[in-house]
Amino acid sequence: MKILLIFPPSTTYGADPSNPVINLPLGLTYLAGYLRKHGYSDVHILDAMFPKDRIIKTENTARYGLTDEELFKVISEYNADIVGISCMYTVHSSDAHNVARIVKEINSNIPVIFGGAHSSTFPELVLKDKNVDIVAYSEGEETLLDIVRTVEQNGHYRNIKQIYYRMDDVVMQNPNRELIDDLDKIPFPARDLLDINLYLDDKVGQYEMRHPQTTMITSRGCPQNCTYCTIQQVWGTKKWRARSPQNVVDEMEHLHKEYGIQEFAWMDAAAGTRKKRIIEICDEIIRRKLDIRWTTPNGIAHWYLDEKTLDKMKAAGCYRITFGIESGNVETRKSFGKPFKLEQATRMIKYANKIGMWTICTFIFGFPNEDKNAVEDSYLTNSI
Repeated sequence: MKILLIFPPSTTYGADPSNPVINLPLGLTYLAGYLRKHGYSDVHILDAMFPKDRIIKTENTARYGLTDEELFKVISEYNADIVGISCMYTVHSSDAHNVARIVKEINSNIPVIFGGAHSSTFPELVLKDKNVDIVAYSEGEETLLDIVRTVEQNGHYRNIKQIYYRMDDVVMQNPNRELIDDLDKIPFPARDLLDINLYLDDKVGQYEMRHPQTTMITSRGCPQNCTYCTIQQVWGTKKWRARSPQNVVDEMEHLHKEYGIQEFAWMDAAAGTRKKRIIEICDEIIRRKLDIRWTTPNGIAHWYLDEKTLDKMKAAGCYRITFGIESGNVETRKSFGKPFKLEQATRMIKYANKIGMWTICTFIFGFPNEDKNAVEDSYLTNSI
């Protein structure tokens, strides 16, 4: 059974000035590692965002990555039995659908599976595209394994939990499955299926201290319920699950020794949810004498922090924290699900700066209930 997992090119439109960031596709490498663990060794990953520095421009678009002709050639050469396509972002969903079209042009009998945040949020919309056969929503490892086994045995999609599919042009939703409770049972991402050197910058940028740097995930989900965030929709639950401190540091040590990684960006949605765990991770890094740096670019919940925890994080190599403040107005914060005291956040930011840590705060402007005064409160908070 030959399995091909694809991260599509990215296209921007009109006056959109954004330049898509190229990161190693962690989600696909997790899926590949899980399939290999269960005996499926013929797994390949195609990151179609490469060539890295190529931009193909027309009057109204800018495309980053492989052309349609190149995609057709590469996908044909893989000659896969199953194709999984990452559809993470709504703004780039048309690129994923275009890849599905190309796959079906090559062989209309190849099952095409979509996963990722956009697919999990809008599965019925995705399945309006006849080139997509299945949407695997939420956590994907066990679901993709079931899909592969079902296709291999010529089984029926009705028996696969946590998918949407079409039957007689009707979109069907199968029952949910239990999320993987023990994340330590999931293998490390199969980064060896990609040339990791392509993702490692050769110089330090303005938001990092050391190179090479890479991304990793130490936990899944988030216990909060902020109204502006899609994390609950994607995971389907408020449940937060975490890898053990030893497992997290095992991965960091492996990447440090195997690939020379000097810095790690934790891409968790809620990395700091359990203070005791953060301290234990820090103690494990210190015990192993790992000379590394790490950051929390997706934000950390300031209400879990205190001075002792920040001291420990600094000692273990954390040098930059992103604080998800979002608004400096108390009522606005309550309205979107963050009733935590701003005074505590201010204290943590000032203390982090005092001990030499870099700090970033994220803000959102334009909540439905905001007036001019509420917006100005955020400007005042931003001047801490």
